[in-house]
Amino acid sequence: MAAGARLQQTLDRFFALQQHGDDVRFRQRLQRLQTWQSERLYQSHRDILEQPETAPAVEFLFTDVYGGRDLKPVAENIRRALPKALKLLPDRVMLTSATVLETAVLTQELDEHLAAILQAQLDQPLTAELYAAAYRSQGREAERARQLTLVAEIGAQIDRYVRSRMIQTTFRMVRRPAHAAGLGSLYDFLDHGFRAMRPLRSVDGLLRQLAAREQLIMQRLLAGREAPFAAPFTEPLAPFTEH
Repeated sequence: MAAGARLQQTLDRFFALQQHGDDVRFRQRLQRLQTWQSERLYQSHRDILEQPETAPAVEFLFTDVYGGRDLKPVAENIRRALPKALKLLPDRVMLTSATVLETAVLTQELDEHLAAILQAQLDQPLTAELYAAAYRSQGREAERARQLTLVAEIGAQIDRYVRSRMIQTTFRMVRRPAHAAGLGSLYDFLDHGFRAMRPLRSVDGLLRQLAAREQLIMQRLLAGREAPFAAPFTEPLAPFTEH
């Protein structure tokens, strides 16, 4: 699917999220769930976050992509000026935008579904046991697999950007036109991500490592294993299939 069509489809999904409605209690519960999950991610991958070279990239992934911070202004930018964005920004940058946005929106969809399962349990401190039980009952393994595949794709796409001076130069040149066209939030979001990832020797390698760890954690959760979030992450991975 072309980047433009993929972005439009993902935007439709984003603005259909329940969090954009009037249910304040649901939003509060969702925020508690996402805060718990964020703390879990930081704990599980503390070793990578403690490395100066990898910390900014992982922070961007956990906060801006998985966490969905400031995603609404970016989505509104794209919805309002998608034709302009497709003309101004390089094709590979727009493809990366589509992958990042789909990852973020799919994460939000999964979080909302999990919050709906937990419901009033989120009015009390969430435990790993309650989370694991809800995760197993969710029954959306194919979407979880898709989420991890997208994370790996982000790494490969950003690596291509980092290795291409022409794409980097073009992207920097369109900064002012992009802001003038009302695409400032989208441009700044992407620029922040590219800057965070640029110091890495291999973005692809790092994000594949993270995806593999999260796949292993998913495998442990579904199997009802004790301490599913804890290192070491050395056991073999079972193959998964997207549907």
